[in-house]
Parts: sequence; C-alpha cells; structure tokens
Amino acid sequence: MALLILDSEALSALARPHQDELRHQRVRSALRTAHIRNHPVRVPSVVLVELYRGRGADEPVDLVLGRGFIQVVTTGARIARIAGHLLSAVGSGSEMAVDALVVATAIRFGGGIILTHDVEDLRSLASDHANVTVAGI
Repeated sequence: MALLILDSEALSALARPHQDELRHQRVRSALRTAHIRNHPVRVPSVVLVELYRGRGADEPVDLVLGRGFIQVVTTGARIARIAGHLLSAVGSGSEMAVDALVVATAIRFGGGIILTHDVEDLRSLASDHANVTVAGI
C-alpha cells in the first residue's frame, strides 16, 4: 500500500486554497487518488512547525487535519537519526532539517510519495531510496 506524505507546502495548499488555486487542486487530486486507492495520507509533526503561526494561521491547518483523512505522525528518534544521516549524505546543515525529516518519515514507513513544492531538495535527500518518490505540486 503506497503512503502519501504531505510536506508543509502541500498541507498549506490544502489549508489556504486562495494563495495558489493550482497547487490546491493538485494536492486535492492526489488526496482523491489516495482515498480511492485506500492509501494512507500522513503529515510529519515537524511540518506543523512551519505552518502554525498563531491566530488566523492555525485554524485553516487545524480544519484540514480535523477532517480525519490526514494523520499527523510523530517524528521520533528513529526518524531523526535517518534524517541526520540524509543531511550528512548531501552535505547539508540544519537548514534542510524539516525536508530531511519528511523524507526520513517516508523511508521509515517503507517508502511512499511525497508531495512538495520543493522538489529538488527533497529528491536530493531521497536519491538513495528508490521506494521514495518526490512529486511536485
């Protein structure tokens, strides 16, 4: 069963459709496909750090998550270790930490498809993992 993972741009596109309607439609289409195929949809908890900014910013994200189709997964020590190794492999520092945690989550769950606007960085992090696909929105 393929896993669909949303990064912050993908979740933001769902939560704030008025900011970029095309991205919003692309993410909705991927969610519909996942739903039809009974594929789980996950968001690493670290992604929420990039989206939660207080009153007015949090509510749209919580509304999307409250629908129950997307599950937030905790990025614990195992995923952190994988992410650290990914950063080391590409010679990056902490500036790509959230991206690395998103890719590490896919790896930890046995692979999957990551929806992102930041295709190049996530593909470089996932380059040694054939079971992880990075798809642009």
